[in-house]
Amino acid sequence: MMLPKILMLVVCLLAAPLSLSAELLRSYPAEGEVLEAPLKSLHLWFSEAPAAAAEVEVLTVGEGASPRVEGLHSMGDDDLMAWVRGDMPDGQYRLVWSMDGQSGEVSFSVKRPAGYVEDRWEPPLDIGIVLYDGAEPLDVFGPLEMWMNAGPDNVRVHLIAEQAGPVVLTTTSYPKALAPRIDAPYSFDTAPDLDVLMVPGGVGTLVEVDNPRMLAFLRKAAAEVAVATSVCTGSALYARAGLLEGVAATGNKVFFDYLVAQGPADWQAEARWVESGRFFTSSGVSAGIDMSLAVIERFFGIDAARMIAVSTEYVWNEDPTHDPFTQYLNSAVPYVPVLRERFEAQ
Repeated sequence: MMLPKILMLVVCLLAAPLSLSAELLRSYPAEGEVLEAPLKSLHLWFSEAPAAAAEVEVLTVGEGASPRVEGLHSMGDDDLMAWVRGDMPDGQYRLVWSMDGQSGEVSFSVKRPAGYVEDRWEPPLDIGIVLYDGAEPLDVFGPLEMWMNAGPDNVRVHLIAEQAGPVVLTTTSYPKALAPRIDAPYSFDTAPDLDVLMVPGGVGTLVEVDNPRMLAFLRKAAAEVAVATSVCTGSALYARAGLLEGVAATGNKVFFDYLVAQGPADWQAEARWVESGRFFTSSGVSAGIDMSLAVIERFFGIDAARMIAVSTEYVWNEDPTHDPFTQYLNSAVPYVPVLRERFEAQ
C-alpha cells in the first residue's frame, strides 16, 4: 500500500527576537476551520514580535497537493502573513510555525461546496480596466488602489481604451473640458491577455452603450477572463453587450431602471455588490472599492482583503447585501436624456 505523501515547505523571515514566553493568539485559518476554497493567504498573530529566522510550513497528507508559502512578512509588530500558492485539493492540512525553539500548529481542512468553480491562473493576476471618455474617476481609481496594494508579484493593472492615448475622466457635474485626462497604453486591438476585466461607470456610459466597438471588445474579453467586474453604470455596458442574461447583477441605484433597460439580467435592486459566477457587479462609485476587495478575497483570501482595507484606512463593507442607497432608487433616471445631451455637446 502506497503511503500518502507529506509536503513540507519553509519560508524564513528576518525580524525582531521573540521571547520564549510568546504565544500564538489567533490565526487565519483558525484551528479546526473548514475552508470552502483553497487557502490563498495565511496570517498568524503572536503575543510578541516574531523571531529572527521565523519559519512557517504548510503540511498536507494526500496525493496531488502542492501548497507552498511565499512572501512571508509582517504587517505589524506581532504578526506574520504570507501568500499560499499551489494546488490544494479537498482534505486535511496543518500550518506549522517555529521560532527560537518554539513551535506550534494550526489544523484546518478544505471542503469545496457543490458547484464550486476553480479560478485557474498563475500570479501575477493581470487586471484590465476599460477606459472611455466620461468614466467616473473613483470608479477607476478606487479599485485600482485596492488591487495595486496586493503588490506587483501578485497583481499587474493595465489601462485599455478604444484607442491608446489620453482619456477624459469626469463626473456628471464637471465639464469635460476641465476634467483630468489619463493615458491608456493599450487599445482594444493591443490589449494583453487578462485574468480580470473591469468596466467603470460614469456619464460616458450613456454614449458607450451605442458604441459597437466597445460592446464587441467586452464580449471578447469577458469570454476569456476568470472574472469580469463592473462599477456603477458599467453593468449597463455588459447588459447591452448581452453578457448578463441569467446573471445576478446590480449597478448604481439612482440609474437603476436605466440599467435594466439595457438588457436582460437578474437585476438586484438592493445590493452593494453581487457575485454571480464569473461576474462581480457593484453599485455606484464607492461601492467599487467594496467589490474590488471581494475580488482580492476570491483570489488571495479574505485575510488579504482585510489587510489591504486596513492598510488604506478603509472600512470595508463585507456584506454585499447591505445597501444603504436603495432609498434613492431611480432618482436620476428622469435626467438621463439631459445628461447624455449635455455630455455629447461638451
